[in-house]
Amino acid sequence: MDHPGEQNQETGWMIVGVLYRSAAIGFALMILSAVPVLLLTDQVYAIHNWLIAIERPAYNLMMFRLLGEMKILVLVFFLIPAMGLHWTLARGRLNRPAVS
Repeated sequence: MDHPGEQNQETGWMIVGVLYRSAAIGFALMILSAVPVLLLTDQVYAIHNWLIAIERPAYNLMMFRLLGEMKILVLVFFLIPAMGLHWTLARGRLNRPAVS
């Protein structure tokens, strides 16, 4: 017989998996967007300066701030909740009494 707690555990583990995958995708997107900014700085600056005139120090500050904010958002919205939920579900599995 299925217990309601088992269904909640399965749903919780599914959410943990989705959050971990979302964090991995977020970090991959961050790395893919950081590569041109860090390795092709002059070319990317020329493209952005063509679109919107901005001085180089302000542009550098804007790009590094954007990359830092992306990292913080991925951590806060995906990785930290996934780790907290994973920890909670794992502790619940250890504390559950054995059913005969």
